[in-house]
Amino acid sequence: MDERYLRFPRWLEASGLPEKINREIDPQGWLIFRRLVEEDLAQNLFPDWVDYASLDWPNTCGISKENGDRIFHRLGDLGLLEIRDLGETGEFFQYKIAAPLPIPRSPEEVAEGLNESNLPTNPQLWRYWEETKGETKYQKILRLYEKTCGLKMSSRIIEDLVELAEQHPTHHLEKAFAAAREEGVTALGWIRKYLKRVRKDERVQKDWGRPQSLELPEGYSIPGGEGSDRES
Repeated sequence: MDERYLRFPRWLEASGLPEKINREIDPQGWLIFRRLVEEDLAQNLFPDWVDYASLDWPNTCGISKENGDRIFHRLGDLGLLEIRDLGETGEFFQYKIAAPLPIPRSPEEVAEGLNESNLPTNPQLWRYWEETKGETKYQKILRLYEKTCGLKMSSRIIEDLVELAEQHPTHHLEKAFAAAREEGVTALGWIRKYLKRVRKDERVQKDWGRPQSLELPEGYSIPGGEGSDRES
């Protein structure tokens, strides 16, 4: 997994949230919130639900469970967390960091604070900055990749998937991965070539008002056809 996606989003430190949380909730509020963010980073490539039971306040933050639980629910009251109780016979909480996070400072002030503190501004490090309701393009392409190519993933593959998500619309991505599954292909290079042909085919239809058959990458044929050469 690309370690850039696992780093704490340092823009939060320039957002005014540490002061706001400690002032309005508890002097240890920011410590608790930061730990909640770290657990989300540990469990999820992109922001998602986290089991609250995985947190151990006495050992990780040096505060009592009762005080940690109280601050946790106050963070929810302040709109910084979404909290849901899935317990039927007892409490079983999950939480999700709010996105976008309600912060006291403007985007300009945050950017200025990052520059003054010489903090990184990589796009991957602006976690929780934007709305993430529903499945993002990045989450969708990761799901498509796992469904088509398996769970094995390197930092290079993640970078390639992010690039494809930024270059191609979602319906093209779905079409390309579906074609790869149909062909029994697990090579990302094949999918990249197919996406180029999807884009070319769509451009031809738009310019000429008539469809053009979509060619498979060289060396491939329809499933069951002669001369099929599948990559794995």
